[in-house]
Amino acid sequence: MAAVKIHPHPIAVHFSNGLIPVSVFFLFVFWITRIRDMEVVAFYTLLTGTSGSMLAVGTGLFDWKKNYRGAWVPVFKKKLTAGILAIALGIVACIIRLLNPELLYSITPLSITYAVLNLLILGCVTIAGYLGGRLVFH
Repeated sequence: MAAVKIHPHPIAVHFSNGLIPVSVFFLFVFWITRIRDMEVVAFYTLLTGTSGSMLAVGTGLFDWKKNYRGAWVPVFKKKLTAGILAIALGIVACIIRLLNPELLYSITPLSITYAVLNLLILGCVTIAGYLGGRLVFH
C-alpha cells in the first residue's frame, strides 16, 4: 500500500487565501447593487479567510523548517512578511467592521479605510501566493 502524503500548507493556503478575492468580489457586488447580504457575505468571507490565514502561516513555517531546513532567504522573508501583514490587516479590517456594521452604507474616511484594507489584504495574499508558486514550480 502506497503511503499517503498530506501537505497541510498548500491545503490551508488554498482554502484561506482563496477566500480573500471572493470577499473583495462581494464587496464590489455590494457597492454596485447595494444588496445588504452581499456586504455580510463579504465580511464573513474576510473573517474566515483571515482566520484560516493564521493556519496557513503556521503550516508554512512548519513546512519551511521541514523542507527547507529553515533557510532564511529573501523569498521566505517576503512570504512570511506578506502572510503576517495580511493577517494583521485582516484583523484590523474585521474589528472595524464588527464595531461598525453599517460602515459601508455611506462614504466616510473609515469606510474608505476599510475598503483600502481589503485591497491591501488581497495584494498581500497575491504576493505570498506568487512567491509560493515560484518555489514550487521553478
